[in-house]
Amino acid sequence: MGETTNSQGNFPLHCPICSIDLKSKEEFDKHKSSARHRVQWLKHWYQSNRQLLAQDKLGVEVEPRGDLGKGSFDSRTGSVTLTMKPGDVKNVTLVVKNFGGEAVILRQVEALHSCPMISLSDHYGVTRSEKFVRVLPGVEYGVMVVGAAKETLGVEQVPIVFQFKPDTSDQLFFIARTMVLNVVDSIAEEVGSSSPYRRQHPLQPLFRQDYIPGVPLSPHRQSAHPNFKKLKPYRYTQSFYNIAFKNFSEKKVATKHSMECAKLKKKLEGGVTGANHKTWYETMLWVEEIQMEVDIRMYSMEEAQLITVPPNVFPFPPCVELKVEGLAEKRPSVLVGDNVYVAHHGHRSPVYAGVVHKVTDTSVYLAFDDSFMESFVSGMKVSVEFEFSRHPLKVCHRALEIGASRLSHLTFPKQPQGQQLADEQMNIIAYNRKLENNAEQMQAVRNILSGTSLPAPYIIFGPPGTGKTVTVVEAIKQVIKERPQSRVLACAPSNAAADLLAERLLEHVSGAHMLRLNAVSRTSATIPANLRCISNLDDNNNICMPQETKLSHYRVIVSTMVTAAWLVTSGIAEGHMTHIFLDECGHSMEPEALVALAGLANKNTQVVLAGDPHQLGPVIRSTQILSDSKLFRPCGLDKSYLERLMGREMYQPADGTYNTLVVTKLLNNYRSHTHILNQPNRMFYDSQLKVCADEVLATSLCRWEHLPKKNFPLIFHSVRGKDQREGASPSFFNAQEVSKVVEYTKKLLDTRSPKIKAQDIGIITPYRRQVEKIRNQLRKVRNADGLKVGSPEEFQGDERRVIIISTVRASADHLAHDQFFKLGFLRNPKRFNVAVTRAKALLIVVGCADILALDQHWGGLMRYIQDRGGYIGPAPRALDDDIDDVISRFESLGLNPVLGEDASAREKAEAPEWRTEQ
Repeated sequence: MGETTNSQGNFPLHCPICSIDLKSKEEFDKHKSSARHRVQWLKHWYQSNRQLLAQDKLGVEVEPRGDLGKGSFDSRTGSVTLTMKPGDVKNVTLVVKNFGGEAVILRQVEALHSCPMISLSDHYGVTRSEKFVRVLPGVEYGVMVVGAAKETLGVEQVPIVFQFKPDTSDQLFFIARTMVLNVVDSIAEEVGSSSPYRRQHPLQPLFRQDYIPGVPLSPHRQSAHPNFKKLKPYRYTQSFYNIAFKNFSEKKVATKHSMECAKLKKKLEGGVTGANHKTWYETMLWVEEIQMEVDIRMYSMEEAQLITVPPNVFPFPPCVELKVEGLAEKRPSVLVGDNVYVAHHGHRSPVYAGVVHKVTDTSVYLAFDDSFMESFVSGMKVSVEFEFSRHPLKVCHRALEIGASRLSHLTFPKQPQGQQLADEQMNIIAYNRKLENNAEQMQAVRNILSGTSLPAPYIIFGPPGTGKTVTVVEAIKQVIKERPQSRVLACAPSNAAADLLAERLLEHVSGAHMLRLNAVSRTSATIPANLRCISNLDDNNNICMPQETKLSHYRVIVSTMVTAAWLVTSGIAEGHMTHIFLDECGHSMEPEALVALAGLANKNTQVVLAGDPHQLGPVIRSTQILSDSKLFRPCGLDKSYLERLMGREMYQPADGTYNTLVVTKLLNNYRSHTHILNQPNRMFYDSQLKVCADEVLATSLCRWEHLPKKNFPLIFHSVRGKDQREGASPSFFNAQEVSKVVEYTKKLLDTRSPKIKAQDIGIITPYRRQVEKIRNQLRKVRNADGLKVGSPEEFQGDERRVIIISTVRASADHLAHDQFFKLGFLRNPKRFNVAVTRAKALLIVVGCADILALDQHWGGLMRYIQDRGGYIGPAPRALDDDIDDVISRFESLGLNPVLGEDASAREKAEAPEWRTEQ
């Protein structure tokens, strides 16, 4: 429901339990008295008090007895888990033991919701509400539970509540046990949790204020040219740290910091403006840096081994090798030139910095000072701390500093005055002839050539599969051809995206006129072979940074946004670049995008931004600086430069039409089957996208033998699994979903007609542990090499013939309708959009329908698939179906929330004034 106001003109009245807004006090009161609200309130109350209910009380204990097999009993949560194969039947007795000094009366045993897989019985009929049973001290009484597994994988869990009354009192008390039936096959059983989850805490930091530096990189790799402009440190102060740590509250910070805190908040009042742009973003960058410092400590190692690197492997300087798990996936990110700090095992000091001279997929080579090497023995154990490179942050700060006085036409652009539309008859012969049949792409190219937006940026708004990078490349080629004096800088957030730009440009731009500028921290071996001839490599294939005199001769320079800072550092003049293109601009934070503009662009420079504000934005760690945070609403660091600009009036559509002087929205989708595109097109793009995919490819799996509905290439496979964590990893996984994903992968690879290769399949899942579990299982699958498994972020800009999505989060308990805690990362529309728009011919979603139904986007997609016959598995549980059942079970037990601190706080949370305080 959108933002509406009530009759008093305030914000809408909000019910956080049901997650809905009400327009008036009368409507709010009516909602609170409804059965629907009462059921949600009972469920929320139960979840909040679950551990309290599980506790044994007044000398009475309830514990399982019988063959649990590979199951378990968790006394803290009261969960009794039975691990079963499809079709199995297991019997367990829940034994009531009275260790107290007086008799208690067992009055009732009730499952809090119905479940056909579980049945209860006992000798005297308490479970049938026929009798009470008096349990004397030292006596036991058993309640039999029969679990009958379905033929399909999944998890069902049912809370069973025992109602007691002491013999000498009328005060009821309750003990709850939750029966969990975990139905698995061999894959799900193997994937299951290997060890209980234990929350990991950062190790105590080393005392590295006075560390002993290691052997630095050779000068050519550091690019230590004396005439280049050095970067300032741009470090936050201790007082800023204290203010940020107290969440910018004058009441909470120390008195000596309160005045500084008040001044800073005053500057940030009213949102981001031209006057406070620098302060706004540098504040968020420092907050993010503080969070990064905490996060990097999670990778510290207490007993790490250092091993000698033989001279024939790495000749100079002498190095030691440190193996680092997760290095290939940048967990942590370690770059050449970074410091890795070590101290002898068991000591916090002295601290030695090893300079990273080489990074492999599994280890780093470190060069230490002689004072460390003199006592070094191969195999010795050390404590290790990592650091992240501050260089990207420093160039962002410099960009903000430069831009504060010279980039207002780009940061707060105005509608161009007196400009004419580009000449539609301009004689352009497209290098990519397919563009000539695409009016929007050709319009963008003409407008960029004509500079219709100057001095404001021109935006290419490219929804999924519409060819925004193709348009950028064509525009650059036309600029080089039609504007002989032009000089182009083309940037993207990542090396992979920048490499793609360079490869496509190289098809028609002479290598003598183009430079692929790589950062010295990049491993030269990762540069594609066809780009090495235009890359900044020396005779020994080492990356080295060219000086200004050489840089100024190139017509086209391609780099990442951060590496573009080298042009300013080397002394390239402002305005030297006539055109600056930022591709995938929606994926970078604003200060990062400005790095490629500040000090390089003037009012005559045509800046072009390409991206999609509805796809993934910047990855930000700190929740303090998100766009929905209190201080930085509505423009946090997670909102990209592209997205912020597209929110300005000049870039907004009027009557559904964009002003083509400044923005072109691409409309032809060349990727997906019409049914795959249907829902994201409706949800994010006003149903304007046109299906232009290759019909043979897009329909190639419409007759796939495992489709529930032929000619509808979407499947939603409902799995009531269980989301788990294990060991020290905070990341979730779902064993039942892993099994189902592997099953679909095998079916696809075994398909003979049409033939599907591993490279045609992509598997997307939002949790790192699920990625690892799926990858481990696919290693056992024939012909699965080359199949990509990753997060939505890793699939941004990618596409596959088949996409399988595993959403992971699950609700096995009928009472767990709690979207605040269960949906997690799934409540991100941009992640949803990227995930479901990667598929060309077949999209398979594996997930818990009960949970996904709570989300607007996932629920909408699920219902679309269900309505058209592509749904498999148990249907989502509808709230209306269990209203009467849940209320009656709670009331029969007398298990109702009591007024007290919890209920009072909840009532306050539902009152209108709660919203107005935000």
